[in-house]
Amino acid sequence: MNKKYQGSIFFNDFLLNLIDNYKKDPTPQIVNFRKLVTQITNMDRHTHFIHAYPAKLLQQIPYLFLNNDIFSKEGDTILDTFCGTGTVPLEASIANRNAIGVDVNPLAALIAKTKTSKQSIKSLEIKLEEIQQLFKEYQSSKKKFYIPNIANINHWYNKETIRKLSKIKYIIDNIEETEIKEFFQVVFSICCRKYSYSDPRISVPVKINEEKFPEGHSLREAAAKHLDFIKRNKIYEYFVEQAKKNILRLRNYQNSTMLNNSKVSIFNTDIKSIHEAKIQANTIQMILTSPPYVSAQKYIRASSLSLQWLELHDKDLASLDKQSIGREYFSPSVYKQFHVIGFNSIDNILLKIFKKNKLRAYITYMYLIEMKQTLQKSFKLLKTNGYFVMVIGNNTIAGYEFLTYKYLIEIAESIGFKTELVLIDDIKSRGLMTKRNKTASVISREYIVVFKKRFNNELF
Repeated sequence: MNKKYQGSIFFNDFLLNLIDNYKKDPTPQIVNFRKLVTQITNMDRHTHFIHAYPAKLLQQIPYLFLNNDIFSKEGDTILDTFCGTGTVPLEASIANRNAIGVDVNPLAALIAKTKTSKQSIKSLEIKLEEIQQLFKEYQSSKKKFYIPNIANINHWYNKETIRKLSKIKYIIDNIEETEIKEFFQVVFSICCRKYSYSDPRISVPVKINEEKFPEGHSLREAAAKHLDFIKRNKIYEYFVEQAKKNILRLRNYQNSTMLNNSKVSIFNTDIKSIHEAKIQANTIQMILTSPPYVSAQKYIRASSLSLQWLELHDKDLASLDKQSIGREYFSPSVYKQFHVIGFNSIDNILLKIFKKNKLRAYITYMYLIEMKQTLQKSFKLLKTNGYFVMVIGNNTIAGYEFLTYKYLIEIAESIGFKTELVLIDDIKSRGLMTKRNKTASVISREYIVVFKKRFNNELF
């Protein structure tokens, strides 16, 4: 590691010791990443906080796995198959690795691309001044602006907010330079959520209601404060404030990567079907990713207001959601019958779930099938002796503990991966959803599983 980029230590000895211990005793080892990675003292580093997003990967995890020369070296290519808003590509770029991020959510891909952009800071500052001037010109304009087709728009916004958001959208839609336009789309997305009646405490849009809490309750006061914020309707000022903050963040990121040659590519697609022209087989040194959990998060619904305002998708949200692993909506005709994976340990737990809840059993079955396809694709893309680092959590399904990490290890090893290391980390600071229903509960711990590709398997 060239320390002029990081100012940090190698984690070689620590990681080698963990791997050696696992060879002697193949049981999960507990690691506290927050205490271990002391180099991160401010979570608002670089562009990590450019836009809110549910269940972001803890920064310390990719930092540790990228700041060593065991799993990868400077100039190698790192892939995140479920990159979300780009935590891994960002950290890989800072560590002087080339990075590729893939995600089916158009909003996540947009944020990840903007987060790792080398767009001219001066150009962004000039464009922001132009936007501010247009705000003044449109302040008293009687012109009617286009409003996209947003489901229940009057449920989520008041008329004044809709009017102002439509003006901002018009201004941004007319920006010619793609990267500059994308930057301000991300800022606009922040406003779309902030000025909605969606409860800011909950990732999936749920209308805020101060009346549900008793007088004097802190949550009632917080709700009243948010509703007053919306009523004051200073959207233009808020947009400019967020734009300035994100320009500063982007400047900090660009300064941190000024001396390296890292390149970042972000693709809004499904990793299972990504074309070889985008990622060739046997070219990736390390895959570092946190796949979706079974029924743990609704990423498309959480992004729904921004997706609709920005018109980032050609299809409706339901069609977009069908591309997501871990989705919950299936026709009764497909889940009435029991389905098996082909591994006794997995099929036994699926049968128990099926007897209690047929839909939940099918959701879990489809999750494992699609994760198997993802692991097969990942095996193809990795170089021989390349690594796959997976951050995953267990949860409870239909009252049964579902050992996701163990089942994915079994599937991965059947493909040809060798398990090198299993770690456990608490996720108390991770933004996962709280319990939503009686059949899928909150996740309490995270497992970090390290696989190694020992050979090329032509079967896949």
